[in-house]
Amino acid sequence: MDIEETTGSRIVISLSAVTGISLVMMVLRFFCKAKYSKRFGWDDYLLAASWVCLLIYFGLTAAAVTHGIGRHRALIPPASLVMALRLLYAGRFFAIIASAISKTSFIVTLMPMAKKRWQRNVLWSVMISLNLVLWICGFSLFFECSPIRKAWDISATGTCWGLQTQVNVEVAAGGYSAIMDFALTLLAVILIRHLPMDLKGEKFGVLIALSLGIFAGAAGVVKSYFLAGAIRSTDFTFSSASLLIWSASEPAITIMAASLPSFRPIVQELSQASRPAATTGDTQKRGWSFRTKGKKYETLDDDWITGTSSADGGPRRGRLVMQDGKATVTYL
Repeated sequence: MDIEETTGSRIVISLSAVTGISLVMMVLRFFCKAKYSKRFGWDDYLLAASWVCLLIYFGLTAAAVTHGIGRHRALIPPASLVMALRLLYAGRFFAIIASAISKTSFIVTLMPMAKKRWQRNVLWSVMISLNLVLWICGFSLFFECSPIRKAWDISATGTCWGLQTQVNVEVAAGGYSAIMDFALTLLAVILIRHLPMDLKGEKFGVLIALSLGIFAGAAGVVKSYFLAGAIRSTDFTFSSASLLIWSASEPAITIMAASLPSFRPIVQELSQASRPAATTGDTQKRGWSFRTKGKKYETLDDDWITGTSSADGGPRRGRLVMQDGKATVTYL
């Protein structure tokens, strides 16, 4: 056994990367919302809450590394081992809750796109069942051992669930979560294919977002695989690196997937800048042309639009006003 061998730096660097990248993506989402739609919804607040849970998980895990996680168990002083396992135990809860909230945010983002009743019913069913499974799994951590201290202090007097029971609960929850990720990705394809996306950049961006949804499901599967091995390991403090990293990767990838669709206005603005100006009486909104002579058109969101003035041929700025699912143009 190499006394200098440790996976601690790998854990901290990996968690820093996924937490940081997901933060950047989320901030860009909020920037786009503030600039283009001028409003925030419950999906934004839920996404921010999920990232805070992810950050807490990162902080607790990084603190556990300073107490010995990443090193071989036999080399960690007993007092440090107890503290390290206690921090990890608390971190597991926040990782599970981060996944639950981030997936809920993604579902809420999809809700306005669901025009048919069966689509809304599917989204509501997935959201309710997913939250029930993940929240129950998270709170089950507090009931695995009696007293709870026994969960991180093997010298404490008490009893715990059987090892196989603990593995089964978390693997089942992780597996269900992964299946729902794949289901949501499929439903998102069905919803988005009916949206008018004429720009190649938009379609490419949507494909990336959907791919990240698949990766979130894959991350859940990989996490469940490492969970079963890590819990049974006699050298958990050293062998748990992959589990700890993938536990953060799942909610982080979901946050990225939920953020990418909000980048559409930037893509469209850049694409419009390279296109010829709109013709008289027309406007361009998110890359699509709209006649503005009093006629109403379907749209998904309030947005600023630009076009050509019929009076002097100069640029003209207006506002799309939503009412009963329709949009009308009001020039400034």
